[in-house]
Amino acid sequence: MSFLLKQKTMDITQHVIGKLNENGDFQLFYDNECVGQFVRESNTFKLKHGYEQQNGRILKSVTATGNPNMKYVDCDTEDGWC
Repeated sequence: MSFLLKQKTMDITQHVIGKLNENGDFQLFYDNECVGQFVRESNTFKLKHGYEQQNGRILKSVTATGNPNMKYVDCDTEDGWC
């Protein structure tokens, strides 16, 4: 058995905070980090690498294990300890 890492997206929309900047655009923050902005003039999102917008939702790409319930057990087969 092995742990597999794979990319998946996580919906962070409810955790994103918008703050109005000096240009009149909204800067978008997630976990106190600026992740992009919403530009009112073009009505578009400009997001940092690893973030995307789909159907009005903000998504973050994360690396996760393929089988999170898998446990690692190291057994000593010579002495019978596990």
